[in-house]
Amino acid sequence: MSEHPNPSQYWFHRRTMAYACLTAIIVSLICALTGKIPEPMLPLVEGLCWILGFIVAAYYTNNAAEAFAKVRK
Repeated sequence: MSEHPNPSQYWFHRRTMAYACLTAIIVSLICALTGKIPEPMLPLVEGLCWILGFIVAAYYTNNAAEAFAKVRK
């Protein structure tokens, strides 16, 4: 993979995306637990949380992989 011209900007946008997804997961969980989400919509919200969770996991995995690559250099 080629290097990004501005790695700081690249990671800022990825970090913002991951934190936005994490915030959406937490808000969805709070709304589901307090009963603000109708019961028929819970499977849809669960699927959305799984997708957002994969985005957060990908961010942390890529972050760890890049850190590991720097250590190996």
